[in-house]
Amino acid sequence: MTLSAVTPLQTWGGDIGVEYYSPTAVIFLVIFSVLMVGIGVLASRYQTNREEYFAAGRRGGVLVIALSMFASIQSGWGMVGVTGTGFAVGVEYLIIVGVGTPLGFVISYWLLGRKMRMLGEFRDAMTAPDAMYYRFQDERVRLLGVASVILGSMGYLAAQYAALGIIGALILPVSFFEALVLGLIVVGFYTVVGGMLAAIWSDAIQGAMMVIGALLSTFFIVTNYPGGTSGMVSTISTNQPAFFDFTLLGMNGIAPIGLLLSVIVIQFTVAGQPHAITKFYMIRDVSLLRWGAVITAVGYMFTALYWVAAPFVQAGILEGAVPDPGNPDATLPLALVEFAPDIVVAFVLTAVIAAIMSTSNAFLNMSSAAVVHDFFIEHRGRELTDDQEVRYGRLTTVVVLVAAGVIAATFPGLIFVLGAAGWAIFAAVIFPCIAVAYNWKGATAEGALWGSGTGLVLTLVLAYGAEYLGLSLPMGILGGQLAMVVGYVVFVTVSLATSTSDYEDLDRDIQEIVDLGRIRGGRVSAPTPATDGGTDVETAEPDATDR
Repeated sequence: MTLSAVTPLQTWGGDIGVEYYSPTAVIFLVIFSVLMVGIGVLASRYQTNREEYFAAGRRGGVLVIALSMFASIQSGWGMVGVTGTGFAVGVEYLIIVGVGTPLGFVISYWLLGRKMRMLGEFRDAMTAPDAMYYRFQDERVRLLGVASVILGSMGYLAAQYAALGIIGALILPVSFFEALVLGLIVVGFYTVVGGMLAAIWSDAIQGAMMVIGALLSTFFIVTNYPGGTSGMVSTISTNQPAFFDFTLLGMNGIAPIGLLLSVIVIQFTVAGQPHAITKFYMIRDVSLLRWGAVITAVGYMFTALYWVAAPFVQAGILEGAVPDPGNPDATLPLALVEFAPDIVVAFVLTAVIAAIMSTSNAFLNMSSAAVVHDFFIEHRGRELTDDQEVRYGRLTTVVVLVAAGVIAATFPGLIFVLGAAGWAIFAAVIFPCIAVAYNWKGATAEGALWGSGTGLVLTLVLAYGAEYLGLSLPMGILGGQLAMVVGYVVFVTVSLATSTSDYEDLDRDIQEIVDLGRIRGGRVSAPTPATDGGTDVETAEPDATDR
């Protein structure tokens, strides 16, 4: 059973089933777009070299980095896609996502925060494929990382752009496709011009907007629904009690157990998302990482309040008080239009656009870094000036933007399914090769290649094939998440049977990063000429906890 068999397919190219137009919303959207363009222009003044363009100069404060991290995940996929899927399959799904995802953030900081910050300082790492290469010293592993970043970014970006077209068409008097193109122009401009610095600056603003919008949405939806929360609960309990079933992963409810298990797999692989790794490189003071985990998790939990729209719209449709849009992904905008005042609707819809753009610029920059830095410079050994590297990075950004836009305009399934596919590609490769490998001495290059390669190929077949080719999996299992699990089993099995690039083969400074305490303690020596083939002369560095 595919998810599309459980819920109606997305109708992105046609009528989204919600009637709305407000000059206020148009004004808000225009102001926001101008602000984002201005940030891109301002950030462009600092884009003088590759470290500035791809790693924001490694001077990010903990608040900015933490807000940027949650804003990049709680996106159009999370706000629009998760709300719509919750409307279709029940409250148990929303609770699992709401509890598990903040835990995933904490695990991500715990596994990688200090290790990646030290790797960035001592090896000048800027990308996820960098971290993969330094752990295994194998160019084939780097290439696998490049492929996963590009392919995963396209799927994840396409989920954002599908939501962008839906919300843009709701605000502006244009069609889905026209709104999609207009949105791509804005996000493309400030991302291409401003690089990663524009991404983290805009993410902080967008993250704050998302939190405020979530609070406003929840207040007005709950207070303006006839009968309030008790009325909503009574209506659903009487007419569709399965919506509230808590049956240990939905075995007897309307949510298939396979779907909910797939969601849990997603939550525990946050550390496999390349944007988290690259943001750890950027933080100014590693001792503040412990606060970053709290800020990121709390910020995400606030924005999870958008999901309140799901049960209230379900109840309104059951009572006949709310028109059924025939499109689960229209749930959040429909709730706003029905229950919130115009100025709140305008602000919140703009906040959703902000969420979409916050994710988009981060993943566009990662894709361009994978192509220019990892493939051409590190793998192919091309000598590029700083100006050339930034220029080619911008060109790559445009190519990825257009490709993801095409997928968004043609994908036949739900936003959540599209986002889950992109997530699975990242997690199939990056989670074992970085999150696991930097915490397990026994990981080997053969394990990385066979396990992650298997996971990547299976994800492409099962995640996209389920929608484009009509393939089906039992119990609502998401193909990408099944592929991830199979890949992890292969990774561990092959690593146990092989020994190339295990802990004993690593350079001394990489061994020390593997040994580094996840929260406190441990020392990392400065990189020495030996790591590049020279004489091994150690330069001791202060304890990492004092940085």
